[in-house]
Amino acid sequence: MTWIETIPKSQAGPEYRAALDSQHAWYPPEYEADVPGLPSADAEGIVASHSLIPNALLHAFATFGALMDPALPLTRRQHEIIATVVSQQNCTHYCSVSHREFLRRATGDEALVQAISTDPQSAPLSEADQVMVDYAIQVTRDATAITPEFHGRLRGAGFSDQGILQITLIAAWFNYINRVADALGVGRDP
Repeated sequence: MTWIETIPKSQAGPEYRAALDSQHAWYPPEYEADVPGLPSADAEGIVASHSLIPNALLHAFATFGALMDPALPLTRRQHEIIATVVSQQNCTHYCSVSHREFLRRATGDEALVQAISTDPQSAPLSEADQVMVDYAIQVTRDATAITPEFHGRLRGAGFSDQGILQITLIAAWFNYINRVADALGVGRDP
């Protein structure tokens, strides 16, 4: 549910239909099934929240799709760790619940999901993933406090500059989508 009008998929005009088809093509396989207890992304969720401006839907989710490209350095596991950590830092119910589930689906590791949910900075992660999490949290809390030393730690943990950019863009994109979800009431009771 959103607190603004949305256009049901069944009533989508050509521009909205094209945007829906495009964004769905970019979804990782873990996103295929709805998350129990949350509104459907296409019907009432985050995708539908963009339905009144199909071009915004197209471009926002094209960015998302580009960032999840398997040809880039990060793994599906890392994508979902960042998405989960950022969403939890922002206390965004819809995105926190959905990305914990997507992390579970992507990894099959319930213990990891619980640890990330409880305290991501003390979760059992590799050194590289912990440095990535610390960086994503800092991007979320206050990106102006990031210094070249943060990038040095990422490089020291094995991330290339392309990987650093990918981490930054995924964290920033989820900060964007968290704010959209919260501001429009996606997954929140009125």
